[in-house]
Amino acid sequence: MLVVDDKPVGRRVLIEELALLRGVDVAGEAANGAEALAQIAALTPDLVLMDLEMPVMTGLEVLQRLGNTGRPIVIVVTAYDQYVRESLECCAAGYLMKPVDGTRLQRVVEDARSRLQPVVLRDA
Repeated sequence: MLVVDDKPVGRRVLIEELALLRGVDVAGEAANGAEALAQIAALTPDLVLMDLEMPVMTGLEVLQRLGNTGRPIVIVVTAYDQYVRESLECCAAGYLMKPVDGTRLQRVVEDARSRLQPVVLRDA
């Protein structure tokens, strides 16, 4: 998992909340969109928790550059609700409002994990 937020305290809070969840491994963090793209290429995380309003490149710009294929599941974490529609249209898998509620974070992470599980189809 990769945590992306321009504010160190924002990254720390998310990482601390994620540490409370079983089976979650935070592989890295980034302070802006350009760093996020570099970390995604280097670490190939399955899941990214990403703020939207950041210097250098916004979270929406990161989503647009990643496209729809071969990218991690991205959950937007922001204090601004006006970006919900645009984030989901850019292929974000979920949207968390700051301050992050631990229960909601757990649900979003579990939902993302379920998307990562391969589906096994068997002949009847």
